Amino acid sequence: MNSQTDKFLQLYKQLEFDGRRLFYPEAKENDNIIGRLLTVPYLKKFKEELNYCRVVRNFLTHNPKVNGVYPIIPSPEMVKLLERCVNVINNPPRAIEFAITADKMLTADFDAPVLEIIAMMNRFTYTHVPVFKDNELMGIFSDNTVYSYICSEKELTIDDDTKISKFEKYIRLDEHINEYFEFVPENTMFYEVEELFKYNYQSKRHKLLSVIYITKNGRRDEQILGMLTPWDILSE
Repeated sequence: MNSQTDKFLQLYKQLEFDGRRLFYPEAKENDNIIGRLLTVPYLKKFKEELNYCRVVRNFLTHNPKVNGVYPIIPSPEMVKLLERCVNVINNPPRAIEFAITADKMLTADFDAPVLEIIAMMNRFTYTHVPVFKDNELMGIFSDNTVYSYICSEKELTIDDDTKISKFEKYIRLDEHINEYFEFVPENTMFYEVEELFKYNYQSKRHKLLSVIYITKNGRRDEQILGMLTPWDILSE
C-alpha cells in the first residue's frame, strides 16, 4: 500500500506547487500554501477535507516508516480529493460547461399555444421558457407568470386558442412577482454562479433568483447560450 501513500504525498506536493505558481508566486519557501489555498473560491468547499489531508501529510513526513512501510495509509477518497483539487485549480470550470445549452432549451414566441407550452413544461420538467420576438428576448414564461396574471386580472380562461401573447405584460423580465433573473458572460466561472445563488438565499430580498442566463457579454439583448437553475447547481 506504499504506492497509494506515495501518490497521496505526490499529489499534495503537486497541489502546493501549482497553488504557489498560480496564486502565490511571491510566497516564501516555508509558507503554508495549502492553508492559503483554502481561501481560493474553487477550493473553499473542500476546506475540512484539505485540512485533514494536511494533518495526514504532516504525520507522514515527520514520522519514519516501520520496516519500510508508512505508519498510516491515506484512503482512496483522500487521493481522489487531491486529484480533484489539482485539476480544479489548473482547469477551473466555467458555468457554461454545466449549463443547459440553448439547443436543449424550450423556447416560445407570442403565437405559441399556451396549453402546448405548459404540456411540454410538465412533460420535460422545464420551469422557465424564454419568449422571443424576431430573435429578441421579450421575457420568461413560467408558472409564476400564470400566478401573476391571476393576481392582477382576477380571472383566467385558457383554451386551445390562447397564445403566449395573452401574458405579454407578465413575462417581462422585471414584472415577475416573486422571482428574478441574472445574465452573466460566457466566461463566468462556475463558482461565481454558485455565489450568486448563495447570496440570493442569504439576502433579505423578497424575490428568488430562479435562473441565470449566459450570453456572450452578459447582456440581456444578446443571444442566450445557456441557462442554470439552482437545481443544476445542486446536482453538481
